[in-house]
Amino acid sequence: MRGFDSFYGFYSGEEDYYSHTVTYENHTGLDFWLNTEPLWSASGKYSTTLYTERAKYLIANRNKSKPLFLMLSHQAVHGAQAYQPFQAPQENIDKFPYIGEENRTIFAGMLDSLDKSVGEVFQTLSDAGMLDNVVVVFGSDNGGAPFGAHASRSFNWPLRGAKGALWEGGTKSAAFIWSPLLKRRRTVSKQLMHITDWLPTFYSLGGGDVANLGEIDGMDMWRPLSLGLRSPRVEMLYNYDAWILNATAVRRYQYKLILDGTGLFNQRYPVRGGRRPYNDLDQLAAQSQVANALRRFYKTKRLYFPKDWRKKATLTCGKKKTENFSGKDSVYLFDVEKDPCELNNLASSHRE
Repeated sequence: MRGFDSFYGFYSGEEDYYSHTVTYENHTGLDFWLNTEPLWSASGKYSTTLYTERAKYLIANRNKSKPLFLMLSHQAVHGAQAYQPFQAPQENIDKFPYIGEENRTIFAGMLDSLDKSVGEVFQTLSDAGMLDNVVVVFGSDNGGAPFGAHASRSFNWPLRGAKGALWEGGTKSAAFIWSPLLKRRRTVSKQLMHITDWLPTFYSLGGGDVANLGEIDGMDMWRPLSLGLRSPRVEMLYNYDAWILNATAVRRYQYKLILDGTGLFNQRYPVRGGRRPYNDLDQLAAQSQVANALRRFYKTKRLYFPKDWRKKATLTCGKKKTENFSGKDSVYLFDVEKDPCELNNLASSHRE
């Protein structure tokens, strides 16, 4: 279990949300476990609900004399196997008739169930009296898949690319942190950070000395995130693969170098399908279960939403709708601070 006290979930990938089975090479079997024991009793129960109940149980039954680290890696909203990649309770799906595209409508139902889970887990933290000394991080591991067998119509606009490719649309992930321990709050962070940085950051928050972790790739990011300081990270490796996918990418300071002769998902894909207006998002957030818990925590009837926070978090990449490459190069260099949508290849003018 790689250092965890317990494990609850599946070991493989793309399993069914209800039967919790997975099929490879004409073999089908259950892939749902409590530690090392198969959980046959999980069959027929929606995975998001199962993970939510398990998380609530762990919070309620924690060892109060020690810090709690809970890593809740939901299956949602990842696709299941190709025969039925999108699965959600009908009551969640029925909330989104205006979308008008089957896969994305079910995907929205999956996301709605996930949103409910976040609310229930946060409410459980509140009920346990933990909100005054907790750090909540919500994140993802890759960009969306607009096309293919598991297409969720997640277009990553305005970024270029998709899941499975090294463009920013496939690798740049949105995330947020909530904690009363943050010194600077209600801000948009643009510090460079890699997913490996979470390990030393959490370890430090739990009272550990990062130096005891030995030689690792991650960096303790708590002070930069909490105080709004410059990130200590100046470089990171996206991927090195010269044999199978033939795609490699590395970033140093603002420059990102991509060696990719595949042309895989190298376009910018505009959003398709119906969507609701953005002007009611703050109102919807204010009606959520998390918001109710926060009003009680802050002892206020109304939560404050900065008027410009969505604007600050929005990437702008010019007025043109579809800046796509006319040909397929193999070497790309971008200044991703000035050009986050990877529109201007600097490789020929910055050969050094």
